[in-house]
Amino acid sequence: MGMPSATDTLMVNVFAYGTLQLPEVMFAVTGRKFRSQTARLKDFARYRLHGKSYPGIRPEFGATVGGLVYSGIDGQGLASLDAFEDVFYHRETVRVITPDGMAWEAETYVINEDSHGLLLPEAWNLEDFKCSQLSSFLLRHE
Repeated sequence: MGMPSATDTLMVNVFAYGTLQLPEVMFAVTGRKFRSQTARLKDFARYRLHGKSYPGIRPEFGATVGGLVYSGIDGQGLASLDAFEDVFYHRETVRVITPDGMAWEAETYVINEDSHGLLLPEAWNLEDFKCSQLSSFLLRHE
């Protein structure tokens, strides 16, 4: 056995604003459960993506995106999330605010600037996704 790599001990927070807000989706992707709490990301906006059941975010001054911040995600969990996300996202470190006013540093997935054309003008809604697309989404990601 060699020395442990940095990713073996890496623990990060991840801000989820789309399908990963649902614990069953997070579990389907990572095979594990993580602690979470609600959080808001300022100066970003969430939109539906053309032809997709999940959303994307992009920087937008004055906008706010609600979601969940998961804590204690290790290198393996992060690698699973990176593999799950589409090629038109990049992972970025952001600051989110929890209801108690605490600022958390978290990783999140932002639409690449050259893919902003995939974003539709309408906002994405978690409840609509749960009602109309969650079961088929989970079947594809078992």
